[in-house]
Amino acid sequence: MRLLLEDGFSVEKGTGVGRYTQNLARELRKCSGVEVLPLPDKGPIGKLPSTIRRIAYAFWLETAFQNTVEKLRADLVHFTNYLVPRRRRPNVKYAVSIHDLTPWRLPEALPSVYRGYIRIAVSRAVRVADLILCPSHSVRKEVIEHFGLDEKRVRTAWNGHSQLPEIPPEDRDELCQRLFSRIGIQKQFLLFVGTLERRKNIVTLIKAFARVAKASELQLVLAGRPGFGFSEIEAAIRQQPWPERYILAGYVTDDELAVLYSQAALFVYPSLYEGFGIPLIEAMGIGLPIVASRIPASEEVAGDAALYYDNPLDATALADRIDEVFSNSAIRAELTLRGKQRAERFRWENVVGMYIDAYKSSLASR
Repeated sequence: MRLLLEDGFSVEKGTGVGRYTQNLARELRKCSGVEVLPLPDKGPIGKLPSTIRRIAYAFWLETAFQNTVEKLRADLVHFTNYLVPRRRRPNVKYAVSIHDLTPWRLPEALPSVYRGYIRIAVSRAVRVADLILCPSHSVRKEVIEHFGLDEKRVRTAWNGHSQLPEIPPEDRDELCQRLFSRIGIQKQFLLFVGTLERRKNIVTLIKAFARVAKASELQLVLAGRPGFGFSEIEAAIRQQPWPERYILAGYVTDDELAVLYSQAALFVYPSLYEGFGIPLIEAMGIGLPIVASRIPASEEVAGDAALYYDNPLDATALADRIDEVFSNSAIRAELTLRGKQRAERFRWENVVGMYIDAYKSSLASR
């Protein structure tokens, strides 16, 4: 099988989809009978401003990319970032990853213009592609129902998890001190990891933490790049009685992320909507107890390795769950044990077979 992964600049920009593409390609190269072809050269398109880049990339997909597919003699092209050309090469199968349906399920979480753009792109992708890959059973169900698709065309292929760097003890203390000094960690802390955007429901977490902080010396660390709705997060922090106990860590490296997970007291994931949830696996893998909102994707990923609260917007319920974990060492120990066990099933070497099976099934249906 000659396989081409097309990422739509996500690798170059270092996004989550980019890391997903790189990790998937690395694991596929280990599989017998699979030849992963090199990412096509897109020339100077990646250096253009975002709006112009999207237009130029769409033109490139319809022209130079078509020639590349023919030249490389690909059997199947997997578009990992929902952007596909309007026309297809004969005798080449197209697969596309649809990571979530945020523009439909939670439209207020995206800017209106960008929301419309993604709706058009995703709708075209599901029409054109032979195979649609979803990161969770919950997203697969949503895609089938929303677009009225044949179930055989839509497959679940979990996102994999690569273990965070193991930092030698002699380096860990120095990195920890340097990181804590830079971002202002002085006490035991709760941790959130992800883009700081409206969909992640950070404002509810801030309100919940204000309740928890009354009876503790905890800090709350929010690690991730700013996203849509970040100004709401900043405003919510300013309204709290102890704004200095909220830490906006920004982007952190993998080494720094490993330190934060290892030093945190609890991981909190209050999302309104998710397609999967890589941070849940990272937290489980390191044995960090988790409190999460009860949404389908988070339950599918974390299973019984998290303590859930039912209404994502209920700050009181979230605060109560956080208190419950902190006040009960038996719960913490059980969540740690379950998390480490559950994280193993999501290692890339354990999920890559889902992709291989889906590719082979699509190719067999010529």
